Amino acid sequence: MKKQIFLYFTALLFTSTISGQEIKDFFSTLAKNDLFYGSVLVSKSGENTFSNFYGYSNIDKKEKINEKSQFPIASVSKTFTAVAILQLKQKGKLNIDDAVQKYLLNFPYPNVSIRHLISNTSGLGQEYHLFDKEIKENPERIFSNEDIIPALIDNKVPLSFAPGDKWEYNNVNFCLAALIVEKIARISFGDYMLKNVFIPAKMKDSFLPKNRKLKEPNQVELYTYPNFYSTDVVNVQTLKETFLIYEKSNFYGGGSIVSTALDLHKYQKALFSYQLLGKKELEEALTPTKLNNGKIASYRFDEKEIAYGLGWQIYTNDTNEKIVFHDGLITGLTSILMHNITKNNTVILLSNTANPVFVTANEVLKLIEKKPYKMPIQNLSRVYGSLLESGNKEKANQLIEEYLKNPDTY
Repeated sequence: MKKQIFLYFTALLFTSTISGQEIKDFFSTLAKNDLFYGSVLVSKSGENTFSNFYGYSNIDKKEKINEKSQFPIASVSKTFTAVAILQLKQKGKLNIDDAVQKYLLNFPYPNVSIRHLISNTSGLGQEYHLFDKEIKENPERIFSNEDIIPALIDNKVPLSFAPGDKWEYNNVNFCLAALIVEKIARISFGDYMLKNVFIPAKMKDSFLPKNRKLKEPNQVELYTYPNFYSTDVVNVQTLKETFLIYEKSNFYGGGSIVSTALDLHKYQKALFSYQLLGKKELEEALTPTKLNNGKIASYRFDEKEIAYGLGWQIYTNDTNEKIVFHDGLITGLTSILMHNITKNNTVILLSNTANPVFVTANEVLKLIEKKPYKMPIQNLSRVYGSLLESGNKEKANQLIEEYLKNPDTY
């Protein structure tokens, strides 16, 4: 009997080690090909299987990313906002089908509910040009969540569709949801997160900055390619943002939380073991939203039909396993928390060079289950364009010839 137990645990250790080595080789290859720099954490059956760090938190200072390196998690923050709303629902403080006007009295759209906000089905206007006029008139002003409703009113922004008719990704929805949390809890959204999520989940390296332009000592610098044909990244501080509001805002709820891969794993474990939400509320968050016509609120990406629940995105993989996730993107930063509910496997990626993360996370989930997977590969147009831009036409032509002989290389 003792021999059988020994062999069983030896087999377990061997399997775990092999899996960890394969994941290490996977990410080492990505880093070698400039396809991932940042922080990785992979867990299988709820246990930490692999974690590692690639690249620099500060390239100029040659400071390497480590386990304490803090990243903005961008729209992964939306899952936290949805959790806060559902916590208040669980406590009987609100009904998610309540009209937003019940809590935000000057909100100008009577038919928009809290559910519409956290399922991205409200029809509200986007923030991209909402403040352009005010920014030009007062260029020193920094806008926050409290400024959104007055801007919607002053600009007489119509709904783009009737609430519940369509699905449209929109940061404004979650900014307003965060205001509702503050209104009911009577504390700031950051304090609410600390008290009701970060502390219960033991997330010691996570916070909501009061000013996202000011970085903490462990916070990484963000880097990106300056154009589609560059193979060298630059600090995002040297570039202009796409929209004026990105440089002049301090919004929260739709993004802004700063965290680490390890802390996000603690969050995932606490959430899916019902420490942050009851089973009923968590299942509600992870159930695809139905539109007014009875169809599922969804979009297509990477040949997958991805549904949207309450702050979470949902799809079923090739073997009928339920995957839930949220990813995030800001200039110089990509993030993803992806969880296979069926197998209790998780992939967390935080990249401070804005590497693609959805496809990578999806392939890692296959890898740890010993399923066939594809290694992400380099972008041909970027490398080719870079060679042309630097005047290396001969090498650019050689690249195309090599690609035509073996198209799987790029």
